[in-house]
Amino acid sequence: MTRRRLLFTLPLAAALLAGFAAPSAADDPPPTKVAAKIPTWDVARTTTPGSIEDLKALELATKRVVDKCTPATVGLFVGMGAGSGVIVTEDGLVLTAAHVSGEPGTKCTVVLPDGTKVAGKSLGTNAKLDSGMIQITDKAKAPNGKWPVVETGKSTDLKKGQWVVSLGHHGGWRTGRPPVARLGQVLTNQKDLIQTNCTLVGGDSGGPLFDLDGKLIGIHSRIGFTLAHNIHVPVDGFKTDWDQLLASVQVGKAKAPPAVYFGASFEDVDGKEVKGARGVKVTFVAEEGPAAEGGVRVDDEITSFDGTEVKTADDVRKLITRRQPGDEVEVVVARGTRTVTLTVTLGRRRP
Repeated sequence: MTRRRLLFTLPLAAALLAGFAAPSAADDPPPTKVAAKIPTWDVARTTTPGSIEDLKALELATKRVVDKCTPATVGLFVGMGAGSGVIVTEDGLVLTAAHVSGEPGTKCTVVLPDGTKVAGKSLGTNAKLDSGMIQITDKAKAPNGKWPVVETGKSTDLKKGQWVVSLGHHGGWRTGRPPVARLGQVLTNQKDLIQTNCTLVGGDSGGPLFDLDGKLIGIHSRIGFTLAHNIHVPVDGFKTDWDQLLASVQVGKAKAPPAVYFGASFEDVDGKEVKGARGVKVTFVAEEGPAAEGGVRVDDEITSFDGTEVKTADDVRKLITRRQPGDEVEVVVARGTRTVTLTVTLGRRRP
């Protein structure tokens, strides 16, 4: 059946071709070029992608940041430790974390993404903020006399929910593996720290955090309650101490974190009461932590802590630091339409 149909169509096609002259090239309409619309992502956007086009736009924006910033993201070996950093000046100034760079004048090795190793030395630090600088001293290896750099942004402009890209050498620099990129969002932005959900592990410390315009807005400092709740040094903090760090000055001493541990994070609005809130909103609860074991849940609003009314996250933190590991505290929360009273046994923060 198929063969008969095919044999029938061939003569028909020939007859049609014979009956109609093929149009000349002059008769053809000029081809129209439809420019492909390149999806764009608003750098300041704080919402999640709502369509395939949104996802494409976010993907393209992330790729641009990675391509643009990877050449300046470096691995660092300082003494027995390893970390990450980022070059910000053409003469080889590297921003990193203070706990990575160590004492001023310490010799170190800077590893470029292609594996090239160059010599450097540690400059100043602010141990309280966890900011540090390293200067590449092996200038002869700079391509055309200049090192690849990134542009610094303004960390105070970051908004909660804004999308950011983390680069770093987690687990330490590895042969044949470029800096690893992680995409995430800003959870909180305070004067002395930025918190994001970009996944970080050991070796990422000192690595760069970028907005989706490819501007440096932070340096990785430490892992939070989980791998996806992490702390970064705001780049504006580096700018405040810039001259002293360049001069190899140790600006501040690290303040020991409180030993007591509650195991939850709260909504921050620059130390102010959140408009319309009944209390202090819980944004994260660590699994198997004291708060979780005491029954605290995400989205609970703490109205009273240890017998004291609270309205800001700082109110809760101050009350926590006044107690000791093992103490029981009463926590009153607004949960939906109910008021719930919980008892939480405070734990000890791990070193």
